Amino acid sequence: MYEVISGLPPYHDVSHDKNLAIKICQGLRPRFNIKVPQLIVNLIKRCLDANPLNRPTANEVKKVLGQWQKESLKLEYKQDTELQKEIREAEEINNNLPTSSIPLTNLSYETHSEAVYTSRLLNFNNLPELKNSDDYYDEQNDNIISEKFSESLQIDISQLTIKDNVGTYIFQFILKK
Repeated sequence: MYEVISGLPPYHDVSHDKNLAIKICQGLRPRFNIKVPQLIVNLIKRCLDANPLNRPTANEVKKVLGQWQKESLKLEYKQDTELQKEIREAEEINNNLPTSSIPLTNLSYETHSEAVYTSRLLNFNNLPELKNSDDYYDEQNDNIISEKFSESLQIDISQLTIKDNVGTYIFQFILKK
């Protein structure tokens, strides 16, 4: 979900090594450089829960996305849903960013030479106890953009611009299913 919304693979600019694995165990999570509707943030947070038993199944995620798709059809009937309200709020915030002219899908970025996006075995001894990234969600205060970015995603948003609305991308993704 992070990649669909942000247009960037997670942790694209850092080495995918023991240090990153430890930071993820300690609660490091990808951060958005835009305002994302809270219902979506909540689903992402569940998907990234440190305890795999607390994560939704693929069927549960499909059900949630299907519900959002049904809600998007209510636009035709002028019915306002919570997701639609949150998307409008996010769009207003994102449209007021000083960086608003490049669509999210056209962001150019460089991938770290040691970023690996295929499965591989990493043998670690004594990894720290897994923890959630609750502090990130709390400090973001409803996921509004912050000047503080994760160590792993240091994006200079003054160099980026966003023309299209995040809601458009979310509904395009949902409607393709």
